[in-house]
Amino acid sequence: LTEDVDSDEYQKFACAVFALLMRYESLGGAGYQSALAEDAFDVLNEKLGVSCECFASPLNARYGQFCSQFGFDEDRAPDVDAFFGSLGSFFSDDFAPKRGSFEMNPPFVPETMS
Repeated sequence: LTEDVDSDEYQKFACAVFALLMRYESLGGAGYQSALAEDAFDVLNEKLGVSCECFASPLNARYGQFCSQFGFDEDRAPDVDAFFGSLGSFFSDDFAPKRGSFEMNPPFVPETMS
């Protein structure tokens, strides 16, 4: 990212950060999810090869690959979460890995848990 605050690149990034922060602030959600400690994520990665989180956000993702509630809209246009690396929703038909190890810690809300 350039340090030139007047550049298009910087302006797009600043807008994406603002949109991301406002979205997650408006959703609230304190207490919806209890994350693992960083050491636990390290053990999962080192011992089991886990490298993708199925329920994360750009604000709390520990690994480089993660699914979030948002990622792409119905026309496959990237959502703001995709700008920060989201693979899209875990429940999306587009998320269909053939192999791998995944960390799953869904939000503790009835809509997700049932």
